[in-house]
Amino acid sequence: MSRSARPPFPAIALALALAACSAPDAARVAQLAAPTTTQVALRAAPPAPPARTTSPEAPAPSPSLAPDVAPSPAAPAHRLASRVRITRIWAKPAIDGDRFIGLLRGGQSVALRALDRVGGQGCTGRFYAIEPRGYVCDDGTVVVDPDARFDALAAAMAEQPGPFPYRYAISNGAPMYNRVPTAAEQARFERGFGAPGVFVRLHRAHAAHEELATTDPIAADATPPPFLLGPQPFGEARLDLVHRGLPLASMVSYTRAFAAEGRTWLISADQTLVPADRVRAFRPSAFHGVRLEGDAALPLAWLRARPRPQHRRLPSGAIEATGASWAARAWVGLTGASAETGTIRFLETRERAASGEGALWVAASDATVVEARTTRPTGVKPGQTWVIVSIGQGTLVAYEDLRPVYSTLISPGRGGQPQKGRDPVADATTPLGTYNVTFKDRSSTMSPDKGDERTFFIADVPHTLYFNPPFALHGAFWHERFGEPTSAGCVNLSPIDAEWVFDWSEPKLPVGWHGVTGAGAVRENGPVTAVVVVR
Repeated sequence: MSRSARPPFPAIALALALAACSAPDAARVAQLAAPTTTQVALRAAPPAPPARTTSPEAPAPSPSLAPDVAPSPAAPAHRLASRVRITRIWAKPAIDGDRFIGLLRGGQSVALRALDRVGGQGCTGRFYAIEPRGYVCDDGTVVVDPDARFDALAAAMAEQPGPFPYRYAISNGAPMYNRVPTAAEQARFERGFGAPGVFVRLHRAHAAHEELATTDPIAADATPPPFLLGPQPFGEARLDLVHRGLPLASMVSYTRAFAAEGRTWLISADQTLVPADRVRAFRPSAFHGVRLEGDAALPLAWLRARPRPQHRRLPSGAIEATGASWAARAWVGLTGASAETGTIRFLETRERAASGEGALWVAASDATVVEARTTRPTGVKPGQTWVIVSIGQGTLVAYEDLRPVYSTLISPGRGGQPQKGRDPVADATTPLGTYNVTFKDRSSTMSPDKGDERTFFIADVPHTLYFNPPFALHGAFWHERFGEPTSAGCVNLSPIDAEWVFDWSEPKLPVGWHGVTGAGAVRENGPVTAVVVVR
């Protein structure tokens, strides 16, 4: 395969404007499922977010918010594993267009309900029944009871538990190799990419995409897996040395880094090798929201974008600054009381001054106030889980019926408020309305292009929930501008928040599955969470 030329900036700008909310192939074709009461097996509940670094201290996780976890079953006698990028799971032993109920990813395995295959429609190799439901066609792309070589490959590609399924980096332009190239091959295929280690900064209009990128060298942290030591390409059958290009500003997911041929190489999640000196790794964001319980309750105020001054009220009634500040993106509980000094209105918080005397106050103009909803939005059913996203406030609150359980900052579309009659994709706005989760993908590669010859892509965006495809809630590992309009139209959450919402929301992701279908024509996966987007 020939290496694609580095695109000029206008092409990059267009790609960046489109890719963050482009559905992957699997999610694009999913026909969205409607809820039932079918019971599902659940993944283990995620760890609680780390303690906040700004006062007040974050409360301990609420046991009531952790999903009910099915008891650990005995080790299954037989397992089925996917050998290709995507394996579809069908509700019945029949290939029925795009009405699949879930996905497995290459290297993933799931327990079989029975070793014997059953007949059905559209699959010459018959079907395997898998846990906890559904059927997979035995079409040569799956293997039962994989051998040690397959397991070694799968382990090298495996996602990790937690908010970051992979490590991530942003590209300066590089080939993605199918095997370790020799020094001569490196010189040949990298001639047009410039000197290694010299990084091109993006245009300031798209600086958010590299906000958390560092120039620190990526150190080798693993030995080369055995399947990389031979001269043949590894993973899926590929003939060429270069699988494809990693365009400037695209983002790659990787699992390990190892040294060979005088350089450090990244094992990408799509089974290619990337030279580490042609990418910049992202530092992980620690920002996250708050579980609403105990003293952490609505109403509360988010202090967006920059530090905000703390105030105290004097015996005279006057309010003055203390000289201290709350950190950017901190939250404070509110008592509901307010006071005015001149033309400035202040809100009383539930925090105390450092001296221990009196409450701290925040200027109303510095506070983004989130209050509890007392009625369900139109389209939300009694007992349903739902999230409400405010474009103007840059906030998200998760509800279990009318009980708020989580609050955080999000980044909506950088185009601001959507305009009636305008295309939200073209305007980079987040569409208003009430929707249901249509598809959940633990990690989802987004691009404006189809196929491998892409001008731009973001690999394995974590914890993606599509609600009005191509629009989705998802983790954003490349910036920390939560609370401010930043995205191409999707709802950006911090990776920690995205994992929490993903595991809390419905339908639940069965053990071993990579994606699960929500609202629409398919009804096997249980209730679905509503997504309400307001101004």
